[in-house]
Amino acid sequence: MTGTQQTLVGSLDCVVVLPKALVDLNAAKWRRRMVRSLLMASLALVLIVPANGQEDRHLPLHRQSPSLFFTGVAEQELCIAAQCGDISWLQSLLAAGVDPHVVGKWGVTPVYWAFLHSQEKSYSYLLELGCDVTVPLHLPPNLWPDTRLSEYSDGDSLLLQAARRVSSARWLTEALAYNHAVQCRNPETGFDVVHTFLCQTIENRWRPDVAQEFVKAGINLNALDIRGESVAIRALDNRWYDAVLWFLENGTSPDTYNSEHLQLIHHVAMEYRTIHRMLKVQPETQQEWEASDRKRAWEKLLKHLRDRGYSLTEALIDLERREQLVEDLPFMVWRRLQRDDRYCGENGQQFRDYVKRRFPEDHPYATWVPPGERK
Repeated sequence: MTGTQQTLVGSLDCVVVLPKALVDLNAAKWRRRMVRSLLMASLALVLIVPANGQEDRHLPLHRQSPSLFFTGVAEQELCIAAQCGDISWLQSLLAAGVDPHVVGKWGVTPVYWAFLHSQEKSYSYLLELGCDVTVPLHLPPNLWPDTRLSEYSDGDSLLLQAARRVSSARWLTEALAYNHAVQCRNPETGFDVVHTFLCQTIENRWRPDVAQEFVKAGINLNALDIRGESVAIRALDNRWYDAVLWFLENGTSPDTYNSEHLQLIHHVAMEYRTIHRMLKVQPETQQEWEASDRKRAWEKLLKHLRDRGYSLTEALIDLERREQLVEDLPFMVWRRLQRDDRYCGENGQQFRDYVKRRFPEDHPYATWVPPGERK
């Protein structure tokens, strides 16, 4: 309909058509009054006539009423103001004492509400106020966000949810700009913001411009996920060889171990096996591979690791010996202890407890600690 604007209010499938004059900037005051009135009416109806006597949770998250998440009317109104992108309305509510940092049911916050409804002005304004983008959300499965709008995993915060999709990269970079050196980790997966960014399932591609924002924001590029894997290993899983090299050149260490006692070079060795197995099965792809940018990125990665003392040949031998026992230890555990570097004790107390259980108290390995902790 030309010259009109449609507004969906609350969890009611109620579409209100406003004349163009009311959505003009000069008529903002009237618009706020109209939306406030509709909000109050919507909230009243939700409280009085719930569907089948229960909350209407079959609707997607972005179409729910704030009353599902916030008990206070003022907080509900704050979310509606954020959903409308009305900064002056937000300011008036804050002046009246409404808390923009309030955390509602399941971890929903006003800044998340602005993100959920793609309201950039509200989002930026609330970020400027210091609203927390690291609050984990634990939504019931029937309230998970519409996958056409965003990706979500249980325990994700706003920051992690923004990192899951290339199309929401601008929301991610803006949040990073207001949160220097922020630490945010999904308690279920152990993924931080960089791991999450590298696990995108939609529009899956490497974005060095966004990765550079992590450096600007002071994000730790050496963080490990719950399996002890670095962001370089995560990038390698995506076969983004140029991304692996980028992380190594920007501070990610190739020395860290995962929970299976493997380092990055061992994952590279496994990828080497995969590449050669595929070329053997599909020899017609050899020419395409040789001429590809991926092949050139792969060779640069191997050279970088070789220059830092990591031999692909030795890693392939390690994988062959992986099932062997040396001094009553699995070969990869023994190798890890023999290196005796500052990374040997990573993955928390788990590795030390593992070694201690394998040997009597008087054995040197039973009391082993990393070099940095020795007196």
